Amino acid sequence: MALGLAAWLTVEAGDDAAAPVLGVGLLGALLTVAALVWPVLLGLALAVSGSAYAVLLAIDEPQLDVRAAGVAAALVVVGELSGWSRELAATTRDEPGGAWRRPAWIATVGIGALLLVWALLAIVDLARVEGLAVEAIGAACALAAMLIARRLARSPSPGG
Repeated sequence: MALGLAAWLTVEAGDDAAAPVLGVGLLGALLTVAALVWPVLLGLALAVSGSAYAVLLAIDEPQLDVRAAGVAAALVVVGELSGWSRELAATTRDEPGGAWRRPAWIATVGIGALLLVWALLAIVDLARVEGLAVEAIGAACALAAMLIARRLARSPSPGG
């Protein structure tokens, strides 16, 4: 997965950024493999893999880049798969049903990361726009905050 992320980012990178992105991405993939033996390296491996995307952004300078969502999801999945492979390598057996529950969990977390980053990118993109739609969304959020505050003020305190 980390190697796939490096390849995808290299393909997406411009001519100037392709070689540095590939180098950093391959280093991240190599560290991910090393993290299977030395789990303490997993954080560094994920950071270096994410740095390949940072290199792409620094050199290519895209506007608002939706590839961030894919990178975030890939990094979450790489981390989860690495943790699961360490668990499977242990001497204890996996609990019954784990063979299908864990992949479903990993897919759910990856999709959740993808959706969360897409939502954040939409908010950032919306903040750059001016006009009636932005004002209406701001007013709706303010109304929602007021209603929540009112509801919390009326609910009985847990202690008495």
